[in-house]
Amino acid sequence: MTVSTNLKYTRDHYWIRLDGEKAVVGLTEYGISELGMIVFIELPDQDTHVRKGEFIGSVETVADDEHNLLVPLSGQITAVNWMLERAVMLIHESPYDKGWLFTIQWSQEAELEQLWEEETYIREFSLED
Repeated sequence: MTVSTNLKYTRDHYWIRLDGEKAVVGLTEYGISELGMIVFIELPDQDTHVRKGEFIGSVETVADDEHNLLVPLSGQITAVNWMLERAVMLIHESPYDKGWLFTIQWSQEAELEQLWEEETYIREFSLED
């Protein structure tokens, strides 16, 4: 499983690439493998103001399971990867590049301190080779 050193992570299997006051958010390769084959994704609306932990969308798997997506940071959704709704396989083929979910202009700096470094994510989910 790929776990990049230039990203932050959450217990809920989100990766976060910080860029100033904005962040790109996606699902980790490990998180995607735990969900199974994703066949449908519902993403949040652009320009929506959200609070950490709020429902922002869902994914449906080939096993017909639906899983909620909860926003990992408070702020305003500034961009959404609408391509995923048309080509959901991108999330499997390129989870850290073309498979990103959305960008957010975060508003609560204290929430950034709760994000994990790659070592913590690897240790918590026993991802060592």
